Amino acid sequence: MSDLEPSSSGAFGAWRRKSLGVAVAIAAAVVLVATLLVASGINSDDIETPGALGRETPEVAALAGPLADQELDWAECEFNDDGPPIPGADVSNVECATIKVPRDWLDPDPELTWDVRISQAHNIDSADPDYRTTIIAHPGGPYTSGLSFSTAVQLYTPELRPTTNYVSFDQRGLGRSSQVECEYEYDPAGGPSAAAKAIGDACSNHPDVATMTTEQAAYDMDFIRHLLGLETVTYMGYSYGTWLGTWYGSLFADNIERMVLDSSTDSTRESIQHNYNAAHDARDRQFRLHMMNWIARNDATIGLGADPEAIWDRYFAATEDPAKSLAAQYAWNVVNGSAAFSSPVLYPAAGSLVASIIDQAEAAEEVADPAELAARIVDRTELPEALRAIADERLKQLSAPPATEPGKLIRATHNYVIEFTACTDGQWTQGLEFWDEFHEKTARTAPLSEQFGLLVTPTCAFWPTDSKMPALDGSFPESVVLQSELDSMTPYEQGWAAGAGLPNTSLIAVDNESIHGVFPYGTEEVDQPVIDFLLGGDRPTRTIVAPAKPLPLEQTTYESWTPLDENGEHSGTSQFTDPTIPAETAKLKEAVDEGSS
Repeated sequence: MSDLEPSSSGAFGAWRRKSLGVAVAIAAAVVLVATLLVASGINSDDIETPGALGRETPEVAALAGPLADQELDWAECEFNDDGPPIPGADVSNVECATIKVPRDWLDPDPELTWDVRISQAHNIDSADPDYRTTIIAHPGGPYTSGLSFSTAVQLYTPELRPTTNYVSFDQRGLGRSSQVECEYEYDPAGGPSAAAKAIGDACSNHPDVATMTTEQAAYDMDFIRHLLGLETVTYMGYSYGTWLGTWYGSLFADNIERMVLDSSTDSTRESIQHNYNAAHDARDRQFRLHMMNWIARNDATIGLGADPEAIWDRYFAATEDPAKSLAAQYAWNVVNGSAAFSSPVLYPAAGSLVASIIDQAEAAEEVADPAELAARIVDRTELPEALRAIADERLKQLSAPPATEPGKLIRATHNYVIEFTACTDGQWTQGLEFWDEFHEKTARTAPLSEQFGLLVTPTCAFWPTDSKMPALDGSFPESVVLQSELDSMTPYEQGWAAGAGLPNTSLIAVDNESIHGVFPYGTEEVDQPVIDFLLGGDRPTRTIVAPAKPLPLEQTTYESWTPLDENGEHSGTSQFTDPTIPAETAKLKEAVDEGSS
């Protein structure tokens, strides 16, 4: 979500290496942000009963040794530029502290530690009879500071505030917590995967990088609980934070009251690779089904005609030439236009960008400099003032990659925590053969992702590990999953699998919505069950399917994909080309069509 609506979330399924440089950033604009496939057969009715797997909850105090007795020195918070409090957040009751955690919880040594910086929005003493819970919150990523996220969740949940405290933290490797980097070198003549292979070879063997895992972060969170003197906590995580939350719930179920997992990865599986793989098609699905239909319905504003399929065809015809495609990539990147794939409030800017790309690419017979064409595209795009400022600054920096001397090795350091975590979390298919075939196949179904430069061999393809998600059992905490149908970062199939497959979990699905980071959504049907649950009420009925709010410039919600049934599953034939079907009549139309066939 953008700060035009109060939410914050990360985008685990859509990262790209920093070394890609001009590859489009799949994250909300810095100024505007206030902030992955069906289930694998796991069903809550088939889950082992508590204790059946013989797993005991780790005792973090015992593992930490003398570190368990440290006292917290609370002081005024200093927040990083990449994670400031969102507009309207109250920081008057917020203080920060740094805790010492074992560097490796699986082999703890009190002399080998990391610093983890935490914040607490304190409303009530835990000894007060009216105290209910402390929410530990994670915004996702992990690629930006999460230190101020306690203030965001406090803002989202005013009903909870009198009885609730809020905690967030900079995950190890980020912000004001301890950070790690590894050195690598490669020969650019080794091809497009040379840097990824060098990073994988170097970083996968780095002992400190090996501790940058989701498992270690889960231990850190439970240690925060211990140091705060709390028997139990509530957890709320967005995007990657849902993956972290499932690790946390699997390891420390006894210490967790309940969890909210928003825009969820499919954490019913042991490995994270499938979440990455699915995001490409989901991005193009939103582009073709949701955004193109919106552009067509708003021809009076965007000016590309009323046929969404014709607009889609025209866009890729106009950018078929490699230089024009690169110019389009540059343009999407510099205006952070892809933020619209997380927050549809930015659809007007994205629609204007699509129109400008088509217009300028069709007008340019030859393209000598993609950066110059990108500048013309951006100049003719209607942008909010904040995005215009970002675009102007990025255009100044836009240039061809520096030339390299033949045979000269490039030496660099790597500290990309989202990659450290994804790769160390486990079991990615290794080597080039699978990925070359995967990306060739995916390019046919996800041409926009290909244009964005995202179909590249991941560093994790050169990062062997045997780590995997702990087995799930019936002790898993009571949880609610929220998921929008056309989310491009944690695709619907992933969220549905988590909501339907995790034990003791209910799903709230928002039909015809594309936002990444649902809660708070602004409708009672979505928000009130979450508030009631966080206040200690029962988990919602098995599945709630809620209607989306209208998109910008519209008063009606339209069917973009196919209707969701009462179980949150799709029914009927995909509506690729009809932009005129209001959501409330879509099921009736489907029934009529089936009756006449």
